[in-house]
Amino acid sequence: MKVSVYEVGPRDGLQSLPVFVPTEMKTRLITALYDAGLKKIEETSMAHPKIVPQMADAQEVYQRGAVLVMNQRGYERALDTGARKINVVFSPCETFNLKNMKKTRSEIILMYKTFMKVPKKDVRVYISMAFGSPYSGTFSERDIRSCVKDAKKLGNTVVFSDTIGCGTTKQVKQFAKIAKEEKIRSSLHLHHKGDEEKAFELVKVGLFSGIKEFDSSIGGLGGCPFTEGSGANISTEKLVKHLTAWGFNCGIVPRDLAKPTNLANKIIRLQSQPL
Repeated sequence: MKVSVYEVGPRDGLQSLPVFVPTEMKTRLITALYDAGLKKIEETSMAHPKIVPQMADAQEVYQRGAVLVMNQRGYERALDTGARKINVVFSPCETFNLKNMKKTRSEIILMYKTFMKVPKKDVRVYISMAFGSPYSGTFSERDIRSCVKDAKKLGNTVVFSDTIGCGTTKQVKQFAKIAKEEKIRSSLHLHHKGDEEKAFELVKVGLFSGIKEFDSSIGGLGGCPFTEGSGANISTEKLVKHLTAWGFNCGIVPRDLAKPTNLANKIIRLQSQPL
């Protein structure tokens, strides 16, 4: 069975790092990821540089992948840069929505619908904190289904995001079932708090529940800057090894990830330098 690895390292992996990663290093990382065989890469975010300083050079680093946008200005910048694959985000947790985007969920959905013109097939929708929130706890099946219905208004893929690394196998099965019933493609974006193998158990459950796309970050870089206690992303190199060992074809040879992994490790070492 073929499955997809969706690389988020250049955006989600870098966005919360305290030491600015040079533009040239970001560009080399993105190029190395494509050279390693990755087809789907979220390359950057059109966030305001005062809010997310690491993304200040978004238009310089962009090559040909996807861009996260959170408002009309970001969307227009993405189009001006040449991006045609757009990622958007909202959450069932209104505290997260207000902290992250200064709007409620219904206001966010209306905002996106007002200005987005790219085809739905080119839009990927993150449901942040789908598995639970430190502000609101866990969400009911009704809440998640409502979010999936909202996601369908915007794009063709819904990404269930475990922003704080609290997901369970029961939730993965439930979310996969909801996405199938609502006839929308589903993906998993999993964080963890040091126990990466627990996250890979959720990947395995997702695979056998019909999910065929999984987010990961090279070198395990990442975390959400808007959420205290956000865990790290699962690493691309380990995800590829697990998928290969389990007999799934993700189109990537593990050894080909050596160069981007080395670059990710250099970025990690850069963070130990004095600010």
